[in-house]
Amino acid sequence: MIHSLRNQTWIARVLLTILFSGILVLAPSDHAEAQENQIPAEKLKEISRLSFILRDAYETQYTVFIFAQDEEKSNLTEKDYWTNNNPGDSSYMGTYRAALLKKGTSYGIMQSADLDLRSITLPQNWHYTIKGKEPGTPDMLFITEWGTSNFNLAKPFIIRSGVLQPLKFIDNKGEKIDNYYPAGRENGVRMLSNARVQFKFYNNSVFKYAVNTFKLNISKLELRLSDTRYVNPDMPSWPNSGTGDRAYLESLKTSAMKGILPNQPSIKLGMTHKSMQNTLKKASSRENGEWGAYYVYPQYSIGFDSYIHELDNTSRIMVFNLFAEQRNLYPGTVKLWLGKPQQEYLNEAEGGYDMIYKFGSRTLSFHYQEENEQIYLITIY
Repeated sequence: MIHSLRNQTWIARVLLTILFSGILVLAPSDHAEAQENQIPAEKLKEISRLSFILRDAYETQYTVFIFAQDEEKSNLTEKDYWTNNNPGDSSYMGTYRAALLKKGTSYGIMQSADLDLRSITLPQNWHYTIKGKEPGTPDMLFITEWGTSNFNLAKPFIIRSGVLQPLKFIDNKGEKIDNYYPAGRENGVRMLSNARVQFKFYNNSVFKYAVNTFKLNISKLELRLSDTRYVNPDMPSWPNSGTGDRAYLESLKTSAMKGILPNQPSIKLGMTHKSMQNTLKKASSRENGEWGAYYVYPQYSIGFDSYIHELDNTSRIMVFNLFAEQRNLYPGTVKLWLGKPQQEYLNEAEGGYDMIYKFGSRTLSFHYQEENEQIYLITIY
């Protein structure tokens, strides 16, 4: 027994010696690897082609240095209309990487994030930063590339836990869209409150500016679609007032479920003609439709179960027609926020298309002339 215990003790000592020796062998290797990932601040300033100041969610400041160890230089021989550079401007090619230099430190740390950046022409302004709007929201770095004649494709990055991290775009259902998103070349991205980021670009398919809003999730490294909106080309500035598509469509759904006129909750389906006249101002005009009379107002009309010559105190409201031309609303946008409709068909009798949502005994219907064309009329009945 004593002999057995001595053997076990001896074996344990040997194993500990081997383990300790292994640590001593590995430690210098790990230390060397850490040193290889560090670059002195002065050297970074010397070799970097671009640099940006970026703060994380805790207001810690970093400098992002962008450089390529295999860089080759040339000069433009003709004008570059994408970057707005002129002949003779310096152009560089290489596999560009990033290093982070934390404020107050003397060494930058190499980053593994793929910038998808292969060329840089100076001077440049198409790679840029957007400042966080409030505490807890980090600054964002955008590396962009050519998209179309109307916009660039912007790839966003933030600093999280001392590391430069790319963000991915996802839709309102959590499905990935892409690593890039369209953004106009001038003033194409802005930061809003509550960690929201808004992108604007001109959409050739509808001849309007698309303004889409994403919510930043730092822990998941995601930008999730939270709202959409189109603005007319004669108003290219950012929309600073009004309701986006998501809230507008939710309000329409609520109005349809309750059977009320949007923004006029005291006017309800089934209300008598007398009660309505006591509540609403005089209509701009009155006319007969196929099924009854309509009182027409600037933004909507109210339909009754009787024709004009038959209207009396007991006539009742049967339908609300909302004039939707100014909403810049499209069938795809409605489906995005309200889901798949119960019906969608070509209404040959009326001319154009109908898209119908049922909410119990109530109906919300959207009407448009051509497939996927702008919605001109919305009805609640």
